[in-house]
Amino acid sequence: MSSGPSDAGGNPPPVTIHTWLEPFNKQKPHSFVKATAPVDAENWISHMEKIFDVMGCEDAF
Repeated sequence: MSSGPSDAGGNPPPVTIHTWLEPFNKQKPHSFVKATAPVDAENWISHMEKIFDVMGCEDAF
């Protein structure tokens, strides 16, 4: 038996917003300021969703 912490068996540390934010910012997400047409907002959402997919982000974030 191990005398270490219960997650010492190789379980990854829990993901927090802080551990997620740095890699997210490295993806250089576009800022959303305004949209002159609905398609502008849709394109921004699509861009953000692609970043989330690449990062393997769960819906919880």
